[in-house]
Amino acid sequence: MFHKQLTQHRRNRNLLLVIGWAMLLAGTILAVWWLAVAGGVLLNGYAWSLMRIDKHLAPRRGFRIPEASLLLVAFLGGGLGALAGMLTYRHKTKHARFLILVPVFCILQVALLVWLIG
Repeated sequence: MFHKQLTQHRRNRNLLLVIGWAMLLAGTILAVWWLAVAGGVLLNGYAWSLMRIDKHLAPRRGFRIPEASLLLVAFLGGGLGALAGMLTYRHKTKHARFLILVPVFCILQVALLVWLIG
């Protein structure tokens, strides 16, 4: 049962990451800023919702979202959403890996955004 859920989660995660990055790149290349912003909002909203869903699933001892997926989504554009989800739901805040990596991803993504805009 967990294998089916994990496979479905990975497929959905990959599809959403591709759509979000396609929107980001298309908006940046074509100078259609609302499309790039929509891609960023999609990636960060997805990262936030993954934190919320994983926090909700934690006490049930069933399928959980893998930590690698949470970090991957945070790294690939959802850093602010992942950080907001961590702080809002107090999820993964005792894990040193998340306390270090997620803010670093946020800083790098904001620096990249400033560099692209400026």
